[in-house]
Amino acid sequence: MKNRALALLILFLGLVGPVHAAELDVAVAAAHGGDYAPALKVLSALAEKGDARAQFDLGFMQANGWGLPRDPTVAAGWYRKAAEQGLAIAQHFLGLAYVNGEGVRIDDAEAARWFARAAAQGFAQSQYMLGLMLLDGRGVSKDVVHGYAYVVMAGQAGVRTAGRALQRLALTEAERAQAQDIMAQWKPKLETSVASIASPRSEDLLGLDRHLGAIVDPTAWPASAIGVVTVARYSNGAWCTGTLVAPRLVLTAAHCLFNGTAPVSPGNVHFLLGMDKGTPAASAAAERLIVARDFVPTPLDQWTLDRAPADWALIVLKQALPSRPIAVKALTREQLRTVAEAGRISEIGYGEERRYSPTEQRNCRADITNDERLLILHCLANHGYSGSPILADIDGTIAVIGIFSSFHEETRVTFAPSASRFEAAVRDQISAEAVPAR
Repeated sequence: MKNRALALLILFLGLVGPVHAAELDVAVAAAHGGDYAPALKVLSALAEKGDARAQFDLGFMQANGWGLPRDPTVAAGWYRKAAEQGLAIAQHFLGLAYVNGEGVRIDDAEAARWFARAAAQGFAQSQYMLGLMLLDGRGVSKDVVHGYAYVVMAGQAGVRTAGRALQRLALTEAERAQAQDIMAQWKPKLETSVASIASPRSEDLLGLDRHLGAIVDPTAWPASAIGVVTVARYSNGAWCTGTLVAPRLVLTAAHCLFNGTAPVSPGNVHFLLGMDKGTPAASAAAERLIVARDFVPTPLDQWTLDRAPADWALIVLKQALPSRPIAVKALTREQLRTVAEAGRISEIGYGEERRYSPTEQRNCRADITNDERLLILHCLANHGYSGSPILADIDGTIAVIGIFSSFHEETRVTFAPSASRFEAAVRDQISAEAVPAR
């Protein structure tokens, strides 16, 4: 009788997976399309029934304020329910919550414990985070050999920043050999035999899908003032986002105007305004480039955070473009806190996931460094968002308060120079344009 009951339970688990997966597909697709109400209805029902994937997705929506007020404490609770069932991505996000103090107190040891569980299952981003903590002895005993091994494995699995972390290490040949032995013998150890949890599909999980945020109408302001910055001689075909802040003036990130450490020629730079499925509303070539004086060009694989506050630039266009520009305004810490708590900070960019249509990230959390030079945001991002505007709705007026510089994918933190760094330069250039030529 006992064996028969167990067999029935296994059969039941095998049958409910596809049914739940179909429901999850619908819910996740709705969430990505900005249709939050039906997504929440489906996810809430499945989460209450104990579906770990739905619990994680519900926590993700709660953490990001998708369709309901942002509540990191509730989000961490849902992450924990899914993590305890063995869902690796939930374990990773719970670890991040302990690193960043989101809904729980900051606790490096607890973060390392959850990263270790996910890393053991082969979750690459947790391997990276655990590796860093082992290298630094943060939350765990310092172990450069295991730390090195985990970071290398994360890099092999696609974590792009892993190589940068390894550059500062000076291991002996013996230590490297030990690390190689660890990697050679390593095998993932799944915590659950339930296939839908052990190997969830990317369609089930909001945190893994790279199609971020909601597509916005490029003909509607402020998206109509945002476009794609292209450089004809980029060897890798990369692009950035830019914002029209005056009829002939585009604001973007300084690193977008360098090919490695070499500055690009203005003649190779173009701005494609209001790109809609590959077709711009208007475009213009650059006449002149104005780069922050204290910006230090650095190869991307050697980028360090101290470069970010100066990572802004202006593109003076050869001709005016027919769109309403967006004003630039620096905020104090108190003003930033007010608009962030009201859910009125957003970002619009042309990311890798939707290169030819603008995507908006809404309700971003934000803080600012003590010197008020750098914004620190929890706002999802992807390649191509460099130079995109951080926007704030200030008493009904939308303004650029920062420019996207870099994104740490593993901790999901975005860094942007504050408008205090470039507001005066924008104002001076607008004034210069207003003076008639003699």
